[in-house]
Amino acid sequence: MAVRAMQLIVIIVLVFTTSFSSVQARSGDEPKLPSLISPDALATVSGGGTVLVAGIPNTLASFGVNAARPTGFVAGGAAVGHINYDKHAKVAGNHVNVPVVLMAAELTATPSPNGSGGRAILVGDCTAAGAECPAGIESVLVYVEDNADSGAGSDVFQISYCVLAPSLSSAGCTLAEGGVLRSGNIQVSQ
Repeated sequence: MAVRAMQLIVIIVLVFTTSFSSVQARSGDEPKLPSLISPDALATVSGGGTVLVAGIPNTLASFGVNAARPTGFVAGGAAVGHINYDKHAKVAGNHVNVPVVLMAAELTATPSPNGSGGRAILVGDCTAAGAECPAGIESVLVYVEDNADSGAGSDVFQISYCVLAPSLSSAGCTLAEGGVLRSGNIQVSQ
């Protein structure tokens, strides 16, 4: 069992470094967004499913996300939508339920048969009225990838907890938890 848990941790670390590292290119201590993920891209993100939680063996988390540009959007990363994340464990801070306030996205050059594909960063505001986040967290940063129409086994969901106000920068954020979807689907489209 311990060997299996260690293998799972190695897989999660590999997924993190190959997926989320594409979002975070370190320069000193502050990660930067890659140039192709744009705060001005017109995109819609939706999806839900389950992922494994890093650091809590054999624990799943459910998530649901949706985000789009607000009416009259021209530039600047503004977005509307929602992020919901629930760890299936009795641990402190196991629930996130926040509005999306910022988004950056990159659409694939050749969409899948259902017309979607790409990756996005969603930022949720933990200080908004009615928001639920772990104590001391100001915002959450969610990274998603839409790699296939099937979703599970190829799409990616990762969430980081941030002690700073909502921003498209990952400065002040924890390492991401999550990874390749166990079930569900992510769609990034125009």
